[in-house]
Amino acid sequence: MPNKAGKKKPSASLTRRQIIAGSSAALAGLATIGSIQVNEATGQPPVEDEVNRSNRMERLQGKVAIITGAARGIGRACAVALAREGADIVALDIASQINSVKYPMAALEDLAETDRQIKALGQRSITIQADVRNSSQMQAAVDRAIQEFGKVDIMVPNAGICTYVPSLDQMSEAEWDDVIDVNLSGVARSMRAVIPHMRDRKSGRIIVVNSCNSRFGSPGSPSYNASKWGVLGLIKCVATEVAKDNITVNAVNPTGVRTLMTQNDEARRWANPENPTQENLENALRSFNSQPRSFLEPEEIANALLFFAMPEAGAITGEAMDVAAGANVRWNS
Repeated sequence: MPNKAGKKKPSASLTRRQIIAGSSAALAGLATIGSIQVNEATGQPPVEDEVNRSNRMERLQGKVAIITGAARGIGRACAVALAREGADIVALDIASQINSVKYPMAALEDLAETDRQIKALGQRSITIQADVRNSSQMQAAVDRAIQEFGKVDIMVPNAGICTYVPSLDQMSEAEWDDVIDVNLSGVARSMRAVIPHMRDRKSGRIIVVNSCNSRFGSPGSPSYNASKWGVLGLIKCVATEVAKDNITVNAVNPTGVRTLMTQNDEARRWANPENPTQENLENALRSFNSQPRSFLEPEEIANALLFFAMPEAGAITGEAMDVAAGANVRWNS
């Protein structure tokens, strides 16, 4: 099938032997087909140019995706990665501050920049300021997506916050409630808003950006850990409920990612209360990851998430993929 430049696109299909063998090379190939290629030295994606545009695979051409928490960080990277593959995007974000969160949250200007980057790829995009803690706002967002784009194929519940505290007994009610309400209940509300539409169409992909904190316990962020463990159980439950309607429900579990949620003074104090420096924060994560790296880049998480959106992942549901720089060798579930 010719692309926009009139050139024949290379085949992106896998052989039957590769799929059966489940080779890491085949999986890596799927996860990076037409995706943002991160420079290993800098961790940054390349600047989009005409050559890159002409070589885009656009394997999600005609699909419509909603991404929550899309104003910056992982959410923006996922929106851009899906758009690069041909999807039209509904970018949703609260774009305002939650009082219990001590680092700066995204603003409307950030959401506008996500919109600009999507449209620069030639894809349709709408932005919605909405709070995942509010069911009626989430339903209105899904309804608007259907009204403007005709359908929703992919839902990416990504919105998340974190509070850093000394311990469970020393945190405020808001520091507990807000994190659970955004990270766990917000994912459930995002799912509930879109599942009836996906059931009617007998098709859909729900891909949650979760966390490796769903695999272990760590001090200083009890509400965050509880929310992420809860999401892991939620995707496995909902996957069984919607499987007969050809809807898949999966998650990606990142290790630490270089976003403003992790790059702030609260996180530095969490890593080393006696000497809260950026260097000590980086060293803390290097000691956790098996690979000689600290924080991953948002684009690396987006690349992995693409796999669950692709046709080859249609038989995979209820799964959580650890994108963890080898930290995941420490657990077996």
